[in-house]
Amino acid sequence: MPARIVTRGVILRALDGNMRKSKKFWPVRFRVFRSLLVVAGVLLLTAALAPSAKATVLDYFNFEHPVGAVPDFDSVTVDAPDNNPGGGLIHNSLELVAPLANVGNVDGTLLNRTPGDSDTNDPGIGLGMRTTPQDDTGGLQFHVPTTFFADMSLSFAINTQGNGFDNVQFSYSIDGGATFIPVASSPILNAGFQLITFLVPVGAEGQADVIFRLTFTGGASQGQNLQTVIDNILIDGTVVPEPATVAGGLLGVLGLGWQQRRRLIRSVRFRRTPA
Repeated sequence: MPARIVTRGVILRALDGNMRKSKKFWPVRFRVFRSLLVVAGVLLLTAALAPSAKATVLDYFNFEHPVGAVPDFDSVTVDAPDNNPGGGLIHNSLELVAPLANVGNVDGTLLNRTPGDSDTNDPGIGLGMRTTPQDDTGGLQFHVPTTFFADMSLSFAINTQGNGFDNVQFSYSIDGGATFIPVASSPILNAGFQLITFLVPVGAEGQADVIFRLTFTGGASQGQNLQTVIDNILIDGTVVPEPATVAGGLLGVLGLGWQQRRRLIRSVRFRRTPA
């Protein structure tokens, strides 16, 4: 029995000594918490300033509101006059590039429509193009401001029949159309509607005015039929925040970090007890 009492007393004294030593070194614990606070602040800042992975629609043409036989060349927007939740951020017009001139309304497709597009006609209206040799090397173009956009892509649904166009080239201009820089080209299959997507190069980003152009070649029709149809032309990308937005987000995160720092200091402060 005495041996058991002595052993228990030794253990209790050892535990008491360790507790007193830990209280003397509480600033070390605070430094650990402070390091954790810095890491948390960095993670919060990264999350606040990282671009969203969800693509934003910048420009969108679905050709769904023609006036008689004249195709609708206006882009679809989320604001008036369209108020279409599936539209883009800007309102502009598609332009014909000579020698392409003979176009009209034809059956379109639901392929490449935006998820929120409220024009739900099936198959809807597409833009048909005459494809004779006289129309070869003609195309479509439109102006886009890319100042606050990155990681952009241009996509559209297209169908060619008979002796329609068999190739489309994507190019852009940043000098008002004086010169066009070729990006890439794609064959147009004679097998129903297909989706073609071009990645927009970095050289077309951060510009107040960029002209995107689609040039069609390979047309060999001898008649007036609109043998190549394009529909749902879409430009989307990632929004790059303005410097003011970045600064505001930074100040907000720093303020949150300071508030959390004060709370952590209060929560880890130890009270000294007499030895």
